[in-house]
Amino acid sequence: MEKVLVLMGGPSTEHDVSLRSGAAVVRNLPAAGYEPVPVVIGPDGRWRFPPAGDLGAEVPWGGLGDAVRRMEEERAACAFIAMHGLWGEDGRIQSLFDLMGVPQIGADAVASAVSMDKWLSKAIYRQHGIPTPDAVLLSADEARRADAAAGIVARFGLPCVVKTPRMGSSRGVWIPKDGAALGRALADGAGLAPAVMVEAFRRGRELTVPVLEDAVTGEPRALPVIEIVLRTVSSEFFDYDAKYDEAATDEVCPARIPDDVALAVQEIGVAAHRALMLSGFSRTDVMWDGEGFWTLETNTIPGLTEASLFPKAVAATGGTFAGLVATLVRCATRGR
Repeated sequence: MEKVLVLMGGPSTEHDVSLRSGAAVVRNLPAAGYEPVPVVIGPDGRWRFPPAGDLGAEVPWGGLGDAVRRMEEERAACAFIAMHGLWGEDGRIQSLFDLMGVPQIGADAVASAVSMDKWLSKAIYRQHGIPTPDAVLLSADEARRADAAAGIVARFGLPCVVKTPRMGSSRGVWIPKDGAALGRALADGAGLAPAVMVEAFRRGRELTVPVLEDAVTGEPRALPVIEIVLRTVSSEFFDYDAKYDEAATDEVCPARIPDDVALAVQEIGVAAHRALMLSGFSRTDVMWDGEGFWTLETNTIPGLTEASLFPKAVAATGGTFAGLVATLVRCATRGR
C-alpha cells in the first residue's frame, strides 16, 4: 500500500480536536487502501512519529529539520493534513509540503491563508455576489479607543458579533448584548489579534453545507445540508464547546428544511468553494433568517472527529469514512 502522512496536533487552540481528527483518519486509511504514517506536532512546535497502532506511544520528539528528513524518507503519496486553525488551515503547513514536493489534501497555501481570514474571505464573498452580513474591520488600536463601542452600536446596533479574523472553531468570537460587554469584547479581541472584525448579528437557523470534490474530475458537489440546533442555554451560538459536546447540540442531517432552501444553501456552499479556489473539500456555514441567507465562513479542513459534521453528511449519502479519506487522497494525487 502507498503511504500517506497524517499530520495532526500543532500549536493552535484546536490542538486536541486535531489529534482526534488525525486518529480517525489513521484508523480508516487502511480500509481505504493506504498505509498511514502518523505525524504529531506538539503545542510547542516539536514533532514526533508514533506507530499507527499506538498514537500515544512514548517516542522521541524532534525539530523541524529532523521531521522533514523523516517525512522525505517515507516517500509518501501525499500528506493528509488533519490540523485545524493556525498552522493547519492558514497555509503554513501547505507551504512546507509545497517546498518538499509532496501533494496534500485540501486547499493550497494561498487559498488556505485567504479562507482562514474571515475578513478576506468576506471580501471574496462580496465580489462573487455571495450574501454575507455587513461588517467592519478595526485595527487593535482602533478597537481599544474609548469611542469604538459607540461607533459600532451606531452602525450595527446590539447584539453584534465580534470576531478575531484568523481563529477557528469559534474561538475568539463574542456576541455582546450591551455596551459594556461590547467594550470588553473589543478589548479582548485586540489582545488576541492585530485586528478585530465586527459583524451585523443575524438571528436565524444555523445551517452548514459540506462540499466534496469528485476524485476524477475535481468537480465540487454539495452534500446534504446540516442544521445545528442548540440544546442548552449555556451556549449562545455554535461555539467551541458546543461543536465538540454531543450533548450540547442536535446536528440534524439532512436538515429539515424545504427543498428550495436546501438547494439554495448548497449552491452557496459550492459557490464559496469555487470563489475561494479551494480543493478537495470544504464546509460553509450559513445563517437563514426572514431576510434570506447569510454566509458566515468557509472551513478548508473541516473536523473529522466522530462528532464532526462532515462525516455525518457523508454517511447521510450512504458513504463511509474510509471512502471519504480515499476520495481526498485521490483528489490530492490526481494527475500525478
